Amino acid sequence: MSVSASMPAPSVQDAAIGWLVELSSGEADAGQHQAFARWLAADARHATAWRTLGQAVERSVGPLQGAGGAGTVGQTLTRAAQHDRQRRQLLQGALCLAGAAFGGAWLLRGSPFLPDWSADLHTATATRGRFALADGSVLTLDARSSADTDVGHGHRQATLRQGQLLARVAAGSSPFLLRSKHGTVAVQGGALMLRREERGTVALAVHGDVEVRPAGNGLARVLRQGQAARFDGERLRMLPELAASQATAWEQGMLVAVDQPLGDLVAALRPYRHGYLDITPAAAALRVSGNYSLDDSAATLLALAETLPVTLRQGPGGWWSGIDLKHS
Repeated sequence: MSVSASMPAPSVQDAAIGWLVELSSGEADAGQHQAFARWLAADARHATAWRTLGQAVERSVGPLQGAGGAGTVGQTLTRAAQHDRQRRQLLQGALCLAGAAFGGAWLLRGSPFLPDWSADLHTATATRGRFALADGSVLTLDARSSADTDVGHGHRQATLRQGQLLARVAAGSSPFLLRSKHGTVAVQGGALMLRREERGTVALAVHGDVEVRPAGNGLARVLRQGQAARFDGERLRMLPELAASQATAWEQGMLVAVDQPLGDLVAALRPYRHGYLDITPAAAALRVSGNYSLDDSAATLLALAETLPVTLRQGPGGWWSGIDLKHS
C-alpha cells in the first residue's frame, strides 16, 4: 500500500502520534504543552500531520470547539480522556485514530508502537534481533529496525529498510551486497555496520574492507577497516574514524558517547522508548561523554539529568519525556 505524496513523512507521523497519545491522557502539564507548542511551530510538516490527526479526532469524538486550531485538538482529546482514564484503552483509541488518519501503510512500515511487519526481518521498540542467514552470515538488528534478505541460488544481499544493523558476513565466492535507498555496500567477508538516517546512510567497516557505491552517479569508494562514511544518492562523505567497540556497543545494549552532541545520544535512545522523547535545540547542542544503558533508558535519562545542566520532564506512564536546558 502506498502513501500519498502529500502524506507527512514517517518520522513526522510518529511524532504526531506520540503527542496524540500524550495529550489524550488528560494529564499533560504546562511543560509538556509548551514542548508540544515548540514542536508544532518548528516545521510546517508538523502542523500538517497534526491537522490530519485532528480531522480523525473530529470524526471520532465530535466536532472541535472554536476555530479548529492545534490547541482545540488537544482540548477535545482531554475531554474524551476524562470519560476513560485507562491507558491501554486510550492508547488503543489513539492508534485507531492514527490508522484512520495515515492509513494502513503506517501500520506496515514501522512505528514507535508496532514493528515493520512487512519486512523479512524486523524488531520492535527496545528489542534487538539476531538472524542467521543461509550462507552462514549473521545480521543483528537494532531496536525498531527492519531488513529484507535474498540469500541463496547465487544471491547474497540484504536491504536495510529502517534503523541499523551489524552484518557479520561469511566469506563466499561472491560479494555480499547490503543495500539502502541511498546506495549499496559490498563486502566479500568480514563485518560492517549500516545505519539508515533521514538524509543518508552511514556505513562503518568493522572488520575488513568494504566498497560503498552511492545510488546515483557517485563514485564507489573502499572503506578500510575502522573507516566510516555517510552517503546519499549522489555523494559520499568520509566521517571521523570510529572505534568499532564504540559504534557497535548497541549490540550489547550499551551506548558509548565520546564528546558527542546530546541530541545524537537522544536519537539513539528513541528506538528504546515506547513514548515520544523530545529535546530542545539548546539542550541537543550540549556535549556528553560516558557509557549509558539502552536497555534501561529510564535510568539513562535520569543519569543525564543528574550530570548535565538539563531538566527532565516526564508525562504519566512515560509516554512523553522532554529534555531542556536548566534555567537558573
